[in-house]
Amino acid sequence: MPWWYAVVEAQHEVQNPTSPEKIRLLGERLGLGPSSRVLDIASGKGWPAGILADTFGCRITCVEQSREFASVARERASERIEVIEADANTYSFEPGTYDAALCLGATFVYGGLRKTIRALVPAVRPDGFVAVGEPYWRAPVPEEVASEVRWDSVSLPDTVARAESEGVHVVSLIDSSYDDWDRYETLHWLALEEWLAANPEDAQAEEFRERGRAHREEYLRWQRDVLGWAIFVCRVR
Repeated sequence: MPWWYAVVEAQHEVQNPTSPEKIRLLGERLGLGPSSRVLDIASGKGWPAGILADTFGCRITCVEQSREFASVARERASERIEVIEADANTYSFEPGTYDAALCLGATFVYGGLRKTIRALVPAVRPDGFVAVGEPYWRAPVPEEVASEVRWDSVSLPDTVARAESEGVHVVSLIDSSYDDWDRYETLHWLALEEWLAANPEDAQAEEFRERGRAHREEYLRWQRDVLGWAIFVCRVR
């Protein structure tokens, strides 16, 4: 059976609302270099890992549960990147061995922002970093669509407070622009349209068409104006 995210992210290199330039900026903020070791949880197709390894020469361990995404990541991986197909919740790492641990846009794997930071802090050496990509509200959600909200998001200051409640210090954030969001969201539309044209008789075609229509309407009607996303760079104390 087709998997929704494999369909709508078939053409995505960047699987979050960000850009190559901002991932390089993340590497700078993390102080990465050839001796650095990085853990990337829910690493998807391995695009951020590739950017960081190529730019800074660091070694990266990617953990990805999806077979489809892990396969793509292996195809593009260099000798500095290891791709492990595993559930983050069952993957065990040696404590304190990484300079930075990342989870960009996938805190759901641990059950939210706080639990993600709690899970990743032990992987990082003292004075290292945990970097988490997480949505937040730029503005209040319109009352008429409050029932449609699928995220347990809060304002930007409250998101920082959530992170710091786990004992880390947010030392930087790298925010997404409208251009980042438009590229990320509208590429879903294109990929789905092409999949539906190629698979009109698929048993899930109508379900996917309706799901795509609802997401597109939601994005255009209100989400683009109020939903933000940023990479929060946290120092491990």
